[in-house]
Amino acid sequence: MSSSMYVSLHHAGARAARAFVCLSFVCLSPVLLHASPALASAAWLVEWDMANGFREAQAANISDVMLFAAKFDAQDSLFLSEPLQRAASGPEVKALIPNRKVYLTVVNDRVEGPNKVSLKDPALITRLMATSESRARHRNQLLALLDAGPFAGLELDYERVSNEDWPKLLAFTQDLSAKMASKGKHLRFLLEPKNKYLQGSMPDGPEYVLMAYNLYGGHSGPGPKTDGAFLLQLAEWCARMPRKPGLALASGGFAWSGEKVISLTEAKATAWAEGSKAQVARMPGSRALRFLAADNAPGSPVPVKNRTEAQFEVWYADGDTLAYWAATGRKLGFTSVSLWRFGGNAESSLQTFTRDLQ
Repeated sequence: MSSSMYVSLHHAGARAARAFVCLSFVCLSPVLLHASPALASAAWLVEWDMANGFREAQAANISDVMLFAAKFDAQDSLFLSEPLQRAASGPEVKALIPNRKVYLTVVNDRVEGPNKVSLKDPALITRLMATSESRARHRNQLLALLDAGPFAGLELDYERVSNEDWPKLLAFTQDLSAKMASKGKHLRFLLEPKNKYLQGSMPDGPEYVLMAYNLYGGHSGPGPKTDGAFLLQLAEWCARMPRKPGLALASGGFAWSGEKVISLTEAKATAWAEGSKAQVARMPGSRALRFLAADNAPGSPVPVKNRTEAQFEVWYADGDTLAYWAATGRKLGFTSVSLWRFGGNAESSLQTFTRDLQ
């Protein structure tokens, strides 16, 4: 799940300023003239935080779980890392399956050698979609991967796809979805929140999920991962779609000090706020939490050797923030909510977030 900048921040200040206006008149928007749907829920389990992820997955009232993620090697062939192989066949996944569907996410990351990875590689997609032979080879690899584990389906997280490859990829996913459906399996397809990917019609078959986060992050100055105005913008971009996609939201947050940016889980942000005795404010427009803290304060996530007494501005989401974003998505007609990710969330926050999703 990329942390790159999805939407230009040129008008970010204006969006934040009009967030209340947008949501005050949300019921009058032409993209909202229908009843709010019931929302299914899902969340990702990542290979670098499996223990915490499984613990949260067992306790959370979430219906679908995605294992993140299968990647490509230097020959454009799919593979699972050893930790992910162990997890997919391990007792923790088997314990989830009676009550939850488990999916395997596939990302267009290409591992070219030790410590050499091409993240979200568009050239990889070009090669995979180039010919009927390359598409058939890729489809067969995906189906083989599907059969190799206890998976209810696959999820494709293919990002930075070129304009030329986009229609080819959509046709490919429709064909793949049909092949998987014949096996009783399901395909999820992640969409970047870029207008160019949301203007045309989407073929029937896959379940579409729109990434609605990183409005602010490592690419920008301080701010929330999403806000009401951003969600409304995404809904307007999806207005031509016969059925709105699901919505992917992100927990945790970021801390900024000059050009230095740190990614934080909710647990790390909370420990820093408590250790520094910071005044934490809930911000209008996003309901995210914000505080200021020094990197040498108790609870700081900055390694001791890297501390310089720098002041950081921290923005992060708790359960109330996530529930607000999900409720806004429901009003805007989005059809499901997925959470990036399990690991580092307070149990109370997961309970608050999922309370109205079933």
